[in-house]
Amino acid sequence: MKLRGMSQMLRGVGGEYEVTRVLGAVGGFVYIFGAVIFVAIDQAKGQRFDLTEFCLVFPPGLAAIIAAAAGGARWKDQGVAKAKVIEQTGAVPVAPPRGPRVPVDDPG
Repeated sequence: MKLRGMSQMLRGVGGEYEVTRVLGAVGGFVYIFGAVIFVAIDQAKGQRFDLTEFCLVFPPGLAAIIAAAAGGARWKDQGVAKAKVIEQTGAVPVAPPRGPRVPVDDPG
């Protein structure tokens, strides 16, 4: 079984592994398995487990980890793309204009 897709997920636009993506993946992995392990430890100690509470707290934490990793990778990729445009053209990219101004004719 090849995990090519999983390793490609951790690579940036240049094809090398990126710290942001690797840390996000490791953080998500630790969060998922850590929560399950802590629940198992609590169960072994005989403490009460509330499935509703677990289901309300777990997904937002995982979403925060995914959003932080994706946001960091996006920010880095955007910077790399901007640097490549500057390197190749010498022009600094700017935000596009809002578009052409079209006069609105008054039908009356």
